[in-house]
Amino acid sequence: MTAAALEWSYNPWRDRPGRASVALVAAIACCMVATSLGLPVVPTLILCVVCVATLAAGFVPVRCRLDDSGVARRSGWFAEHRAWDQLRRAVRRTDGVWLSPYRSHHWLDAYRALYLPIPTGTGAPAREALNRILEHHGL
Repeated sequence: MTAAALEWSYNPWRDRPGRASVALVAAIACCMVATSLGLPVVPTLILCVVCVATLAAGFVPVRCRLDDSGVARRSGWFAEHRAWDQLRRAVRRTDGVWLSPYRSHHWLDAYRALYLPIPTGTGAPAREALNRILEHHGL
């Protein structure tokens, strides 16, 4: 039996505009601090890219997909894909799902787990469909 694919998008500007605004302002402020340090151009650009990339999760829209091959998350220029056999645990929350490669809570979850944000209102995937796919793959 194969589980049907489930796909949705999450736009922080629609779902959490205050948080998105704070993240964008913080990214701009970090870049302003980096440019005020008087460093050469290349290190300044690297610092700005690192600052924006770190805070981008707060203001860049995300596309999520669960299908037979695994879980995919696209955000801006970046895409992550994990096969089902790489995932050991799912933590369901009202605002999203954490998919971890560890069977229990681990300090590396912050770096290795995959977070799928769930929008509020009309673009949200059906909880039953999400649970059915996760349970089908043992999570």
